[in-house]
Amino acid sequence: AIAATSLNLVLGYGGMISFGHAAFVGTGAYVASIAIAEGVASAWLGWPAAILASALLAWAIGAISLRTRGVYFIMITLAFAQKMFYLVNSMKAYGGDEGLTLPRRASLGFGLDLGNELVFYYVVLAILAALLYALHRLVHSRFGRVIQAIRENETRAAAIGYPVYRYKLLCFVISGGIAGLPGALVANQSV
Repeated sequence: AIAATSLNLVLGYGGMISFGHAAFVGTGAYVASIAIAEGVASAWLGWPAAILASALLAWAIGAISLRTRGVYFIMITLAFAQKMFYLVNSMKAYGGDEGLTLPRRASLGFGLDLGNELVFYYVVLAILAALLYALHRLVHSRFGRVIQAIRENETRAAAIGYPVYRYKLLCFVISGGIAGLPGALVANQSV
């Protein structure tokens, strides 16, 4: 649901059809997994690192992709996702095409054992609820209204003075960063 919500921000509200969103989810999963594999088991470090890495990747991909429109944008995002797939498959130190097996889930502290399925479920549910509220606030803010205006008529939004490229890039980066979180959660869930 978190991954779908992040895609909804860029696709539903921003009107940008991105076929490469899985790259951000995968980046979050691998960053969180590599952190645990390297001995950093704290969710307070691994999960924000996953979000940050996905947001940085989204910034790099968005800075290039958003200079195009329509089917060209769709194909460039898909091409970047495929490039990330092949990059991860070539990382033999972290499992390559076999994937990375984690010894345990991340630790959250506060007496919460994420190894317990029920506790993990409620932690993820709480994250989802907080994220849905935050995104509701975002899309009903001035930023969200501008993104929706750009989706409806990009030329008109530019004509009244909005820096369309910057708004679209910021929307893409926020969406990509949010997509890193479910990647980190799925990596922990599959332990």
